[in-house]
Amino acid sequence: MPMAKTKKVNPNKTILGSLSVATILSGLALSFAFVSADDVIDEINITVPVSCSLSGVGMNTHNATINNGQSNSAIGETTIKAFCNDTNGFAIYVIGYTDNEDGKNVLTSSTLGSEHDIATGTATSGNTSNWAMKLSTITSPAPTYPIIIAGSTDDTDKEQGDPDYSTFQAVPDDYEKVAYRTSATDTGANAEGTTLTTTYQAYISKTQPAGTYTGQVKYTLIHPHNATKPIKPVTIATAEYLQEVNSCPADLPEEQVYTLKDSRDEQEYKVAKLKDGKCWMVENLNIAGGAALSSEDTDFDSSYELPTSDGWTVSNNTLILPDSDTPGTDPRPYVYNSNNDDCSNNQPCYSYYSWFAATAGSNSTISVGANAPFSICPKGWHLPNIGVADDTTNPSTDFGNLVISYGGSAEIPFYYSETNPTGAAMYNNLGPDSIPNFQLAGGYMFEQFQTNNRYQSSTMSSNNGDITRVLSIDVDHLSIANNYNFMAFPVRCLLKTN
Repeated sequence: MPMAKTKKVNPNKTILGSLSVATILSGLALSFAFVSADDVIDEINITVPVSCSLSGVGMNTHNATINNGQSNSAIGETTIKAFCNDTNGFAIYVIGYTDNEDGKNVLTSSTLGSEHDIATGTATSGNTSNWAMKLSTITSPAPTYPIIIAGSTDDTDKEQGDPDYSTFQAVPDDYEKVAYRTSATDTGANAEGTTLTTTYQAYISKTQPAGTYTGQVKYTLIHPHNATKPIKPVTIATAEYLQEVNSCPADLPEEQVYTLKDSRDEQEYKVAKLKDGKCWMVENLNIAGGAALSSEDTDFDSSYELPTSDGWTVSNNTLILPDSDTPGTDPRPYVYNSNNDDCSNNQPCYSYYSWFAATAGSNSTISVGANAPFSICPKGWHLPNIGVADDTTNPSTDFGNLVISYGGSAEIPFYYSETNPTGAAMYNNLGPDSIPNFQLAGGYMFEQFQTNNRYQSSTMSSNNGDITRVLSIDVDHLSIANNYNFMAFPVRCLLKTN
């Protein structure tokens, strides 16, 4: 948000010269003088920041009694006033808001349960109860400050299918722009801001059970008018797919496990907010070789130049994850898929990925000591980073903070070892059968399954471009270790928005 220019206000800067006063008294001439001293300059700087406000009159609770089979289009009236003191305008967004949860565009009953909730809609007959809202501009008293209702005939940004909130429309279940101003609001002593009114309508079907139904609508002001719209918070507690999650709020229960799906293959994963305050998958990734990865569902953006060599292929703008027998640069395979029909004999139901595969090939775009920008994690999730080879104490890294939050030492490379009396307790809190559940997973080194228990990170060693940094976990130690980048280990994904 830009700041207003600094305005300097200077009072009288100085008292200059001297003043002589002569008084005749009893024949004597007496002289008094103010002798000039150093100048005194007093400067005052006033910075006026950009300020926006959104207020409502007549808000909070609207009550109505509606009989079955009837419609009421005068359920309360709210006046919304918006004001910004610069020239960049603003936009107002609306979203249904029930039980402190964005996107719930229903009226709920605490006694009857969700099967009788009243969802938003605009019908005024039939056997489906619903409610809606409309907005209109204030035209008096003068001056009038026009606000454009999204979808109306005055809306120059109108697209086909846009709701017209100057008529009753369903309360949206995602943030939707309903009004905006592209230029300055008024300023000065008579500043009024921009105002609009909201009214609500409900239709109650003939079969709607008697009861009291409550819900809310949230108004949000965004500055400037063309800023990105607010993001509807979706947590691991409310999402169905990993790719939908964009928030890991502080009030989310710690170590409460939820199950979400990966939209790429409908596979389910357990996830939880851990003691570091971040949301993690608490199972290892198991997307199979041959899967098609796109910027819509995978951790890389649409500007990423997809690799087409060293085992990678591109088909219809999607990156094809190499099959288990597809050789990479080394030329060992990039991916070692589990046999989901036989999860035994130390061959668990997840896959192992070389660093080339884990980073979706983006490792080739970075220098030593850096973090690969992309990964094969679901969209919105990423590979955890870790300390580089020359770190002597724990930096602020994803794996480092996680281990310390479970009792590990801040000293690296060893967070704990068998000589550390707190090590066993920390391992029990972080290792197998805990909520974080870091398995003794093993890995593939030189195409043979080994019991070394390591997890891929996004970080390349600062000393060697062929070496990556991994989290090494075992019953008697947990450390940061070095690994050749062709070796294949499990992948854990971390929510990006933390």
